Amino acid sequence: MSKLTFKISVLLAALFVFVACQKEYSTEKGGFSGAAQGELVDSLGNCKTSTIVGTYSVDTPLVTTKNYAVVSVNFTSPGKYKVYSDTVNGMWFIDSGFAISTGTAVIKLKGYGTPILPKTSVFTTYFNNNICGFSVPVSGSGSTGGSGGTGGTGSNGDYFPTTSGSSWVYQYFPKLGIIDTFSVTVAQGLATLDSLDYAKFGTRLLDTFYFAKKSGNYYAYSTIDFDYTFLFDSIPNKFITYPFLKENANVGDTWETPDYGTVKLTSGTSTLYGDAKAVFTIVAKNTVQYTIGGKTYQNVINVKREIMFRPIGGAYSSLLTGNSFYAKNYGLIDQVINTTPTQNVSLFAVPTIK
Repeated sequence: MSKLTFKISVLLAALFVFVACQKEYSTEKGGFSGAAQGELVDSLGNCKTSTIVGTYSVDTPLVTTKNYAVVSVNFTSPGKYKVYSDTVNGMWFIDSGFAISTGTAVIKLKGYGTPILPKTSVFTTYFNNNICGFSVPVSGSGSTGGSGGTGGTGSNGDYFPTTSGSSWVYQYFPKLGIIDTFSVTVAQGLATLDSLDYAKFGTRLLDTFYFAKKSGNYYAYSTIDFDYTFLFDSIPNKFITYPFLKENANVGDTWETPDYGTVKLTSGTSTLYGDAKAVFTIVAKNTVQYTIGGKTYQNVINVKREIMFRPIGGAYSSLLTGNSFYAKNYGLIDQVINTTPTQNVSLFAVPTIK
């Protein structure tokens, strides 16, 4: 079995240019050539006080200019910085930039996501090797959103809603390092790519994914990987367009993506280069209820995705398989990837569909 590395932060795509990069900061100190150094704690090792700004209500999306956490950072060397929180109750906070001098600075961690439950949510903040935190009280009143019932007036009965403002919270199981849950929100506006109008799905790490619908087919402008995963060690510097779900297809129907190459695959001490593609099959359609995130979904399509790899001079063979489950009015509710152990990207709570 090839090495499989899952990452939330795998895709940063502009409208017409894809840049495949991993966020790496130099360990050098000083200037803007490296990462800023500093602490979230005082000289006694106690976390500094954080201030929460804004009101927080169930089903009401956060606004970055109105919902934020003010934290103090003592910078000991200038450079690039990123201070961020984990995802709790559908929300997360983050800020990044440059520290131009040493000393204490006030940082505003902008809030993203949509609160799910009316409770006080306790967040952990991260900066370098420091871990601190703050709490956010959430009230029980808010907009009707779409977190129940038929999925919201904007879903149009879709198996993969793309309406702006819609949001989902997913959970990795088993979790990836410190990453347990993460949120995805549909941004305003569309991007026209390959003659399709794509909605932009953003994660809490500011990554962007593109999905569109046309004539009952749902398209991705992406790599061939499963959503929110990364398989190959390097990939072409471009995305391809392909349908990942066909709501009118029959059980047993199959289709595949165009060839996607050249990719690099590392397995143990071996490194291979070649082409890749994904093959899709409708496994089941609206016949079996599916319970995830505390809710049972009635109309669910089970789509098998098989990632194929063809080394240079060789033939295609199966590299990895998994199943994605799409619920009418709600979108992707579960993704089961057949690794060892099995990796799930599962819906953590009932989503908000606008």
